[in-house]
Order: sequence, then C-alpha cells, then structure tokens
Amino acid sequence: MTNKKSILIIGAGPNNIQHGDEVDSATYQVATYLRRAGVTTILADNNPFSYSLNDSSVIDYSSIGPLTVNHLIELIEKYQPRAILPTLGNRQAFLLTQELLEKGILRKKEIELLGVPEATVRQVNNPVLLERTLRQMGAPMKKIVTVNNYPDALEEAQRLGYPVIIRSVLPKITSTRQIVHDQSELAAAVSKCLSQSRAEQVYVQQSLGGYKEIEVVVQRDQSGTMMMLGMVEDMDPIGIHAGDSIAFNPAQTLLDRQIQDMRDTAFAITRKLRIVGVNHVQFALDPVNDNFYVIKSSPYFDRMVSFVAQSTGYPVAMVSSQLYLGKTLREIDLGPGFAKHAALIEPAMDHIAARVPVWGFSPEQAQKQLLGTEKKSVGTVFGIGRSPAEALFKAIESRYHEPTDFHIQSQAKLSDDELVDRLVHPHAERLFSLLEAMQRGYTAYELVEMTKIDPFYFDQLAKMKELITELVEHPGKEPVLAKAKHNGLSNQLIAKLWKTTPKQIYQMMQDHNLTVKYKEVEPSAGEFDQHTQTFYSAYEDENEALTLPQPSALFIGTGGLRLGLSNAGDFFVASMMMQLHRQKFHTIIMNCNPSSVTLNTLIADKRYIEPASAENVLSVVEIDQPQLIFIPASYTNLLETLKKYDLQSKVITLPDDRLGNLKPRSNQLVALDYLWDGENEKFLASTAALQSATNFDYEMINLQLPAAVNDVELKKMQATAREVVEQQSNPGFYQVIFEQDGLEYKALTVQSISLPEVAFLSKSLGINLPALLGKIVSDQDFNLADTEITQPKGTVTYRATFPFESLRMKPQGILGPNKIIGAEIQFMN
Repeated sequence: MTNKKSILIIGAGPNNIQHGDEVDSATYQVATYLRRAGVTTILADNNPFSYSLNDSSVIDYSSIGPLTVNHLIELIEKYQPRAILPTLGNRQAFLLTQELLEKGILRKKEIELLGVPEATVRQVNNPVLLERTLRQMGAPMKKIVTVNNYPDALEEAQRLGYPVIIRSVLPKITSTRQIVHDQSELAAAVSKCLSQSRAEQVYVQQSLGGYKEIEVVVQRDQSGTMMMLGMVEDMDPIGIHAGDSIAFNPAQTLLDRQIQDMRDTAFAITRKLRIVGVNHVQFALDPVNDNFYVIKSSPYFDRMVSFVAQSTGYPVAMVSSQLYLGKTLREIDLGPGFAKHAALIEPAMDHIAARVPVWGFSPEQAQKQLLGTEKKSVGTVFGIGRSPAEALFKAIESRYHEPTDFHIQSQAKLSDDELVDRLVHPHAERLFSLLEAMQRGYTAYELVEMTKIDPFYFDQLAKMKELITELVEHPGKEPVLAKAKHNGLSNQLIAKLWKTTPKQIYQMMQDHNLTVKYKEVEPSAGEFDQHTQTFYSAYEDENEALTLPQPSALFIGTGGLRLGLSNAGDFFVASMMMQLHRQKFHTIIMNCNPSSVTLNTLIADKRYIEPASAENVLSVVEIDQPQLIFIPASYTNLLETLKKYDLQSKVITLPDDRLGNLKPRSNQLVALDYLWDGENEKFLASTAALQSATNFDYEMINLQLPAAVNDVELKKMQATAREVVEQQSNPGFYQVIFEQDGLEYKALTVQSISLPEVAFLSKSLGINLPALLGKIVSDQDFNLADTEITQPKGTVTYRATFPFESLRMKPQGILGPNKIIGAEIQFMN
C-alpha cells in the first residue's frame, strides 16, 4: 500500500513503572484528529490493554507485533508511510527512532519525522549530548559525564562532590538510577548500573537533592510561536522521583520572577531543539538563592502532559495533532465550545489541582518502601478544589480503597522513634506521618529541616490537621460540617470522625440545605464563555453543570492504574461508553485518573473529576438523571451503599477484579471463555496456561490462544462449560477452567473473565468484546446468537509483566493475575 498521507505511530508497549495509560489516551486523541484530516493512521504496538489498537474508526491499520526496529522496517516496507510520529511512544519510541535513523531507513524512504528533528532524537537519548547543547546556549545545567569503569567514576564523583547520581546508559530495564552519598556506596552502584547498561557505560551526574522540583509543559508550532501550558510544583524535593511526589498545578510557592525565568528557559530549550508540539521540561530550583538547573527535557506525551491537560481544560492532544500536520497555533480552531484563537491563549486557572501517586504494594509493604530517585508508584489520581488542602483531600480519597480515616489510627500507633525514622527516611505514606508529627507538636521549622518541603505546604497540612481536630471536638455541629465540606472532606471521613454513618451525614446536609454545586474546568478561568463539560464539586452559590439531553448513562471509572487491572479497566469502560454513544446515549464519566482514555471529550459527553463515593454519585444522579449507572464490581462499598437509596436509575455492575485466583498447577490448565446474555451463550475462545519458566507450573498469567486440545475433547469440554455458564444469573464474561487429567480434562471452577483477559481476547479475535456486552445490557433488540466470532489464524500469546524488578523488591506469594502491571500480545504464524 502506498499513501502519501499516511503516518506510522510508534506505540509504547506494555505498561510499566515508567508509563501507563497516558500514552494510550494521547494516541487515541491524536489519531482521531489525524484521521479527520484525511490521514491514514498506522499504529505499531503490542499492548493488549490499549484502547486505540481496538478502534478501527481511528486507527486504519493496527499492527500488533514486537516493538523492535526490524518489525518497524517491515511495516515501513508494507505501508510506505509518509511520516513517523515517535512522540506517542514514550522514551522507547525515541530509542527505536534513533535505530531507524542509524540504519538510514528514513532518509532512504524519504520519511518525515514529526514533532522532533533527527538531532533532537539523539540528544533526548543521550543526556551528555543534550547537556552539551543546552550548556552552549547558556541554559543552567547540572554536570554529567559518561564513564565505563569504577576508577573513572570515582574520579568524577570526587570532582563533582557527593552526593552524585549513577545511571545506566541505554538501560536494559526501565529504572536504573541510584543516589550515592559517599565512596563506600559508589562501587556497588557503578557495578550494578554497568551490568544493566546495553552500552556498558554509566552516567555520573551532580545531585541536586533537596532542591524544589518544578515541571513546565510548553508547546511550540512550526513558525516558532510558543506558549506555556502549565507549571507544576512537586511538594517533595528532588531526591524523591517526581512520579512519587504530590504535585500541584499551578505552582504554589514560586515568585513571579522565578516563574518567568523558568518559562523563558523552557521556551529557549524548545526553540533550540526545534520541537513542534509539547515539551515537558523539569527544573531544580535552589530555594535559598533562586538558582535553577535544567534536569530533563521530554518532547513527548507523558503523565505530566496528561495532568496539565485535564487540570486546565486545554485540549493538548487535539492541538498537537494539528501542529504535526503543519498548522500554526493561530490557525487552529478548537470548535464551538471555545473562544476564537483559544489555541493560542495560555491556560489560566481559577482552581487548584493536586495529583497523588497510587502505590502497588500493600500498607504493610508501604511502611518498608523508602522513596528515592527510582519511581515506585504504579499510577496516579488527582483532585480539584479552590485550595490546595481541598484538592489534596479529594485526591487522597480518590485512591483505590483508601482507608476512610486517612490513616489516622495507624499513624497514632507509631512510637516517637518510628515516627522520626519515617520523617527522616521518606516512605510511601509520608504525608500522613507529617500530619501525625504536627499533631504531636513538631513545628513547621523542624519539619522543613528534616524534609526540605517548603513551609507553605506545612501551613496547608496544619489547616487539614486543625479541621480534622475541629470535627472530632464538635460532633454533629452544622457550621463545622459546612466548613468541612467547603474544604473537600468526604462524608465517609466525617462519619468516621463523628462515629456515625455516611447516610446520616448526607441526611444532615439535606436538612441544612447544604448542597454541592459544580464548577467547570476551562482554560480561561472564566474570562471567556467556554465550555469543556468537565466539572469538579464546590460548595458555592452557582451551579455550572446543566443536565444533559436524555437518554444518558453514568459510568464510574476504574480510577488510577493499579496492579492486577492496569489500564484494561479503561479499555473496558471506554469501549462500553462508545457503544452506548452509538446507541444515542449521552455518556457521563466520573473518574479521577488524569491519564485515563475515558476522560477524552471524544468518548465522554460530560466528565466529573470526583472520587467514586456514594455522595458524589447521588449528586450527579440528581443533576443528570441517567437511565443507566455502570459501576465496577470492585467498588463493593459503593454498590452496597447505593442500595440504601431509592435510585430511579438502573445500576449495572461491570466486571473488574478476577473473582477467583487459581494457584499454579503441575497439570495443564485450559479455560473456555464465553459471553452470556442471560439467555444465550456465545463461545469465544479456548486459552491454555503456559508453563512458568521458573517453577514449571501452569499459571494463568501467560496464555496461548487457542489451546492445543483435540476436537473431540474440546467438544466434550464445551458441552460441560455451556451447562455451567447457563447457570450464571447475570450477563457477562465467564470462563470455565479445566485441568488436564491423563488424556482428558476435568472442570475445576467457573469465574468471571478478568478485564486484562477480556482485552487480550478482544485483540486476538479482532472484535470489541466490551462493546458487545454494552449492547446486551442496553439494547433490548440485540440478539447475541446472531453475532459471529471468528477465530484467529495461527496462535496468539499473552505474557503478563510485573513491576517487581523495577521496584527492587521481591513479590509476596505467587505471581498471580492480581500483581501484573502490563502485558505483551504476539501473533504467531
């Protein structure tokens, strides 16, 4: 195929510690607008949880295969793309693009590189080259050198002065940064990072630990016009990975001259590197003398770009797609919801957004997990409010299964020595330790000395602590309740502190006419009449959220990416939302994950950035009156609580977490997968568990489709499985697990198919299975029996990936489906 208007998009591959669903979300948006401009889109990826790979209305050619330079060359030969877009595939796409450049493929085929020139690709992949370029242009840079042995590393460390950061050049795995405080730690760090480097080299770089970390997202068009989309401040200082820090947009503690200096420097870097589209520049700011240093420049979509887009309402991906096609910012029309030339106007905010990390380990493990330069979090959530404290309260409550008492009881049990240890050595739950320290009389000055966190944030924490204390001391008082709600406290937390129930708090609010209003997130802070249909709650006078036309459906998103689900939950919910769109429903999403594809304006007609709590669901139901409410099965408390209210809407439970978790067996395990509509069952596929390479057991984390079972035995198994599936009470996806017993197979159990496996089956069969379920639950005329399921030619494999190597920790127990962070899918001939 030859198409002068075709673009090859390099995907990011399986989710890992460094990237999650933000890449899929950006890909879907950019590809949509490219397609609308008449461009043929080709997506190379092997992430079975990707929503983009399953949507043929956006991606013309989905190529599921290994993300290697040889596979990309095959795609180039097959599709003859006019251009390649690497900015949607994270760092890996830049490494692959450099390999293509070195092989001369792009020059030979006259393929254009979008977003970044060739020289910038090389500099992004090589921090030493980037440092040299930026130093030549006068940008303040930290010192960095490359060495290939310990003696040279020792010499450079002594020259730079401890502490230093040791990093692998071209690392084999995702995270290989170590901070070294003295010579005794250096040898082990160099040895480890050398062994993890494909180039057998390490970077030795100056440490800026204790400085403020400031993250700036800017945008540039091909004419050189630039704008700042957001300046985000991390609460934690450098020394803790930015992805593990609490972050605020806009920055909270900076002076205007600091903002302008870093803004100008980010512009200068983006101009020097000739970037078109977004660029994420990270700075280290010395709070004592105002000196700042450039840490990193990332000219691609990442979690920070997603956070800025969602917290400002500025459609970054939509604008970038048009910049890639050569339009200038002045020429871009954002549509009827925006003012003229809105694409050219820097976002302004009349609210504050707080982003907090989601951890992949249990509360017990969290106490042992020290935070440092290597990322430990697996996902992120955010909250929006009028103050930092309100936004932070909402963000924390948005984390999956966060304790209703904000860890108050567990922190109170710490001894003084244990608390001091947690303050000096930051860990995953350090925010709650800081609140406990203030409760015990530590001054802000003492805590600043121990943590290097700006005093401003201790003022905010003090307000949070005082508000909690006031609630405890004045139970049942309406003025205190009103104050708590204005500051973002949930009914669950208030009920816990008042030793009552959330329903009684809700009733008290109704009795005192204390009703929530919703404010719109749009990028002009109310200066222009603009409407993004994205809202957050506030206890103010005016309500800006109007009822959508009917029929409508409310979806509760699966929240921040977490182990066991990854972004398969986003794939599932987004697929069902689009199916209801096709059935003329207006779709509403309540979600708190800034990276989620479900928050796209292309998928949701209306968005609420709120924690998935009963009070928020009831408020939205009162405004929008949806006919259907879709809630993930793992939100058990929410589902049980809503049963106590007289809802006019029909509540539909979405599958989420796997109901069963089979332990590995020494005999072959085979699953027969079905879709059941309550009357008819439809066989989807057979999958066989692959044998573990470590313990030689059959685990349901690595799968092969179809299973190697002879036709006679398969028919016997299908007869048994059909009887079992037809006994299930609710429509959904079910699998019957069989274990090999000699030459036959015996049925072990039936369970819901996990969402990661539903995503795998969808890619393997070339059909959007969640959309089929959407038809079943919302379209009375749909007949599942008429649906044809075509089996793939050849074999398809699914291999789960885990975060434990990147986390530098040993998994507890068996590596089951509840611990996966991503997966790879591959079609075999």
